[in-house]
Amino acid sequence: MLNWIPNALTLSRCVFAVLVLFGALQAAGMSAAQAGAGGDEALRYATLAQLWHQFALLAFISGALTDFIDGWAARALKAESRFGIWLDPIADKVLVGFALLAVSMTLKSWLIYVPAALIIARDVFMTWLRTRPEAASVVLPSNLAKVKTAVEMVAIAGLMLPFALAPSTVEAAQGADPLAVGAAVLIVFLLWLAAALSLMTAAQYVRAIRHAA
Repeated sequence: MLNWIPNALTLSRCVFAVLVLFGALQAAGMSAAQAGAGGDEALRYATLAQLWHQFALLAFISGALTDFIDGWAARALKAESRFGIWLDPIADKVLVGFALLAVSMTLKSWLIYVPAALIIARDVFMTWLRTRPEAASVVLPSNLAKVKTAVEMVAIAGLMLPFALAPSTVEAAQGADPLAVGAAVLIVFLLWLAAALSLMTAAQYVRAIRHAA
């Protein structure tokens, strides 16, 4: 009777992905309005921008949680299905892709653009590859792929967090505060690591298809 829950959680991850991007777009709009305002009006726009960043972060965290819960629910309820197995990796890629677009839009730096582009391009390629007939018999949920997903989630959340906390934390990271600078470097490194792991897992999958052919 509750067999629909895992797939519903997976579908909700796509909804959360849209909400992440929507929140980032709204925050960008508030920041643009703040740049042309002054006094109390500028403060109001800054507050609204921060609220939208918080909205986007909460949507992303909620989506990330469904990634862990839906698999557990499918096993607990014995409700694993072909549809769920097909949809789960797509929902992951939609959430990560939209979140990376949101982060890139907010930070506007090649340090974010490059790994984000690599991850999104890899995910598009993998989605296409899984539709190929030769990939039908290949199932490769490797431990490396799980680590890659976890690193992606931590890196994205870490990049979104300063804007959700307060603008002052972003300014500190750009200034001379060693702790803030170190945290920023670590989070950006994690994003690049996620990009490297993404390419490695894609190569794993391609090799598995070649061996199965």
